[in-house]
Amino acid sequence: MKAIVFCFLILFFAGVDAGAQTKNVSGVYAGIELTLPVTMGAGMGRNDVVYMLRPDGTFNDLLEKPDWKTHVAGHYQVQGNTLKMQYLKGSKQEYKLEADGDIDAGSFNILKLNTSDRVPAGYYEFTHASSMGGMNTGQVFVGTSGEKGLYFDGKGNFSQNSSSATMVSGDGIGGGGSHKDSGAGTYTIKDGILTLAYNTGKTETHSFFCRPGEKPIMAAIDGNIYFMKDKAPKSASSTAKITSGAPRNNTKPTADSETSSINDAASLLSKAAEAHGGAKLDAIKTMQVSATMMGIDITLKVDLAAHRVRSELRKGGKLLQVEQMEGDNGWQWRNGNKQPLSASRIAQLKQGFRSGPLLFRKENLDHIQNVKVQEGKNNIVIVSYNYDGVTSFAALNSNNQLVGEGTKTGSVIQASVFTGFKTVDGIVLPANELQSEGAQKSSITYNDYKINPSFTDADWADAR
Repeated sequence: MKAIVFCFLILFFAGVDAGAQTKNVSGVYAGIELTLPVTMGAGMGRNDVVYMLRPDGTFNDLLEKPDWKTHVAGHYQVQGNTLKMQYLKGSKQEYKLEADGDIDAGSFNILKLNTSDRVPAGYYEFTHASSMGGMNTGQVFVGTSGEKGLYFDGKGNFSQNSSSATMVSGDGIGGGGSHKDSGAGTYTIKDGILTLAYNTGKTETHSFFCRPGEKPIMAAIDGNIYFMKDKAPKSASSTAKITSGAPRNNTKPTADSETSSINDAASLLSKAAEAHGGAKLDAIKTMQVSATMMGIDITLKVDLAAHRVRSELRKGGKLLQVEQMEGDNGWQWRNGNKQPLSASRIAQLKQGFRSGPLLFRKENLDHIQNVKVQEGKNNIVIVSYNYDGVTSFAALNSNNQLVGEGTKTGSVIQASVFTGFKTVDGIVLPANELQSEGAQKSSITYNDYKINPSFTDADWADAR
């Protein structure tokens, strides 16, 4: 049910007043928005928000693109202490300007970066991390982290490195990590253009803006936000051995044992399918889910036959947001503003039709490949598999019930831990979901499931 996973931070937007007066707020601003998942299957997300406001009233929020200097995403105006932004594609944004020159985005701050012609010496790091379960929760542990780092010596020399680590465990059964030196050389900067000349002869250019002398010391590099660390890693060229999760039995696998492992994994998935409803799972055509998270009421409608899903978010009875996908198209409505869903969002939502207990529908089990199983303590087993090029895993307890799941895209893992179950029309479904990203934690309570409700055209009506 990962389709069933929508990562939103609820913000309120107002239209741009055509009569507003523009004052000079030009510059580059950066902040980090943590997005909250509101339905089954994904962890909290990080959205790096970087704007370039130009003196002519235009702005750009795509500083990772080659044409970031000239590209126009929209126009902005300032009225009093309110910044109003109008995108060329139709959407709108509104923020409060603070007295110190930064931007108040409600749930996070967007800070002004005032330097584009020098790189303060130090080590700049972009990092992400997530974990859930484990310890004394009795649940499967899932953790992932990654770092990208750039070190500038202040004398025109730089070095670059990156690292990543992943752990999926029923009490420490599998994991891996890597650290690599990504190169070194010399650098120059002018008007926000950072040029890296590697010792190999390769040259790269990046957008670079920072705020020296103010804590936190941060830089926006190609639209991603890096923070300066107190000190650089001891060695940028050291390489850690890459390891991979494996069963606790360290015996070298034979062809027969590998075949047996595949058969065991397939058997486990079949048992999980029976544990969650068997043929009744396959008979699901439509579903409606009601859930609550942080005071927000969520209604989710799923039509498996039509490959269609819709989520509605309300607070105190007021409709805040609607997101709907059908086939290869979709849209989002928020406070009167409607815009199409991106291709990446569509792809993410499609994964939902094979997540949660829906994974065990026969049409999904028949499609998966490269199935492997790892055994852990506490009677937890991890089944990993591949679906249309996407690597995922399912964690099963001793009753063959799904207690955790995740999907890996590049170096990022989205994962969930499920606690408690509800049986509805013979189908076993999660009662609660635990999610975390670093120190940020959230939980979702699933209040009600309806199996095969009759939807009408009104249930899928366009939002206005």
